[in-house]
Amino acid sequence: MSGDSDPKEYYYKGNDHYEKGNYDKAIENYNTAIILNPNFPEAYFNRGLCYYVKKDYDKAIKDYTKAAEQDSENPVIFNNRGDAYYRKQEYNKAIMDYDKAVTLNPSYLKSYYNRGLAYAVLEDYDKAIEDFTKVLELDADFAEAYYVRGLAYEYLESYDKATEDYEKALNLNPDMEEAAAHLEAVQNKKTEDGGDKAKESVKLVERPSIRFKDIAGMETVKDKFFDYIVRPLQNPDLARKYGKLGGGGVLLYGPPGCGKTFIVKSAAGESGVSFVNAKLSDLLDMYVGNTEKNIHKVFETARKNAPSILFIDELEALGGRRDKMDQSASRSAINQLLYEMDGVEANNENALIIGATNSPWAVDPALRRSGRFSKMIYIPEPDYKSRKAMIEIYLKKRPCGRINYGRLARATMGFSSADVKQLCDDAASIPWKEAFKSGKEREVRTGDVIKTIRAMKSTLPPWYASANKEIGKQKEVEVIDGKKHVKEKDSKLGPEEQEQFKVLLDVIKKKNKWYTKAITWVWRNFALWII
Repeated sequence: MSGDSDPKEYYYKGNDHYEKGNYDKAIENYNTAIILNPNFPEAYFNRGLCYYVKKDYDKAIKDYTKAAEQDSENPVIFNNRGDAYYRKQEYNKAIMDYDKAVTLNPSYLKSYYNRGLAYAVLEDYDKAIEDFTKVLELDADFAEAYYVRGLAYEYLESYDKATEDYEKALNLNPDMEEAAAHLEAVQNKKTEDGGDKAKESVKLVERPSIRFKDIAGMETVKDKFFDYIVRPLQNPDLARKYGKLGGGGVLLYGPPGCGKTFIVKSAAGESGVSFVNAKLSDLLDMYVGNTEKNIHKVFETARKNAPSILFIDELEALGGRRDKMDQSASRSAINQLLYEMDGVEANNENALIIGATNSPWAVDPALRRSGRFSKMIYIPEPDYKSRKAMIEIYLKKRPCGRINYGRLARATMGFSSADVKQLCDDAASIPWKEAFKSGKEREVRTGDVIKTIRAMKSTLPPWYASANKEIGKQKEVEVIDGKKHVKEKDSKLGPEEQEQFKVLLDVIKKKNKWYTKAITWVWRNFALWII
């Protein structure tokens, strides 16, 4: 047989490309090897490895299945197919393959370990513990196995056993920060009275006392909140009659520090409904499968306490674009979020889900589709009336003389709500420090605030630049034959996504106009240096 028609030659070439990380070339060579010899289990298996690395788990499973048909006594094939099923979150199928692998090789540590992880995801912690125990019988120095078994014990509330395993993990690997963190958490749980999990879900629920009247300005945003949120939740029967259901999802987006969290709380207070604040620290869990469980729990809490508002801040950290993610765990979290939003068992009527983000372009497009976070509200930087009202609110509890609030509102054009609050705190520090040194107290003056503004910069320009880079058109300068040529590049987003962010795009375009910059400069500097 000549070299060109020898399937092994192509198989070895494929192996070389695989070792170099050139998986597409490796697949090409395995393809040829299989064409020349359809009964070549090693070629199917290695092509499956390539597809697995490329995260094409369906093709990987297909190749592993073909390899298993031709080599049914090879435990590695079944283990690897189990891994592919695990990545697809088909945990029961994964367990069946791991079963086969350990039947063929009773000392197959990796299969016991992975099967234990699959059982843990399915919340069958007893079986998970059995597998992790077997792993430790095979390798008593496997620190990670002690750690994951400790987690299983912790979820079963066997805190003494969990403590013992975390300590063993740390003895073997003192740098295992996760084990140290869980050890501390378990020790705290052991000292708590009862450690009642039911109390934890109750703590998530609150009834905010603040109302829209407590928020300075933002009248246009408040009007939208009344239509989308307050009225449907205040009278759900009337809303249902006119097809204006109080459930569903609303996405708030805009520059940081402009009051997204505060206005959501005030909407819950205005509506008189339960408010569930799902913080990232309550949701994200490094242990595989637990982030999904936490997401389900907060949704269940919102449903049980309906009418309610479930608020998820920094939504992009939980529901980021899947095409930008490498880890399947992150994808699983998004899939769970999608399921809770509109899955078969999701009954979110009168449980309104509000997400907030400073990076709406980073939120997975599937979350922005109809029936999910399809209603989008842009929360802008505070306008003149809002800034004036904020400064009045932030200074009224301090000793103040005659303050020219109009001048200060003009001087802070382009500032965020957080900037304005910081400004007032810093301005009040000037007479306070003087009084501390001299013993003579005086009131906060307009000049104190102006002096502080002159030393401050708005935190918003970098955000607008970043937003424009992500969703707007870009100007690219090229030097050809010593001459500069400006070329405009299209947005990274497609036309449909650009339309979703039209409000923000219009704001950015307006801010970048020369006359807007000129008016802002004159307006601010007149207030800063004249009156």
